[in-house]
Amino acid sequence: MTIRLPMLMLCRAVLTACAVIVLAGCGPGEPKTSAERLARGKELVHQMSTRLAAADRVSVAIQEVRDVVRRSGKKETVSFAGEVSVRRPNRFHVKTSGQRLMEAWYDGKRITLALHRDKVFAQAPMPETIDRMLDALAERYGAALPVADLFYTSPEKALLSETTTGGYAGRETLDAIACDHLAFQDTGVDWEIWLPVEGDSLPRRLKVLLKARAGKPLVDVTFLKWDLASQLAEATFVPNVPSDYEGIAMLQRAAAVKNVPAPPPERAPAGAATTPPQ
Repeated sequence: MTIRLPMLMLCRAVLTACAVIVLAGCGPGEPKTSAERLARGKELVHQMSTRLAAADRVSVAIQEVRDVVRRSGKKETVSFAGEVSVRRPNRFHVKTSGQRLMEAWYDGKRITLALHRDKVFAQAPMPETIDRMLDALAERYGAALPVADLFYTSPEKALLSETTTGGYAGRETLDAIACDHLAFQDTGVDWEIWLPVEGDSLPRRLKVLLKARAGKPLVDVTFLKWDLASQLAEATFVPNVPSDYEGIAMLQRAAAVKNVPAPPPERAPAGAATTPPQ
């Protein structure tokens, strides 16, 4: 008896410890139905949206790989680095390097676009907030930015609609960071996003398949460094176009010209602005 009792107690202790380990590993159950996957996906997007919307100043470094479909139908792949800076409600700046040398400044009144390889620049009047500016770029000029939805006042509303399907797709590891992988489908677009399981719910990667465009180009963006406490000086959003750049015109889409009253003309420093190349 003096030997068997401690052994029995030891066995019970081991079994209890095993049970605790098993239970600790059981988090929220994996969504099994389409409705559950969509609900979980929307919940995670809501968390990300709340975090981004709460920041008045945001900057992020990105690495982007995208398909470019030429007029001939030939598809090419280009890659470039970039940085996006936002100061709500009406300041926006983006600069890219690598195979795409572009820079754009928005100051609450107009957007200025510089194509550094071609040494040209363009300007166009814009509405008074970032949300409306991004809408105008897409609707008037067909120049929607793949990452633009993340910088609206409510990224959640920009990303999700009543026709959105898909949702939670599982767990994956990106650069040693465990992420929730979400995959959504909507009219004209499929998109995927990877959000860290722990810490700030800020995107690590975004993939967008533009199904409605010729050639169905794919855009793949990796977010390298988020800063939601960035001290962005006013100079960041002031156009800095070299004096030898030629001013060119920014042409609105035919549908926009037909259905939307044209904004009043404004004098540009050396010209007026152009549709960004695809």
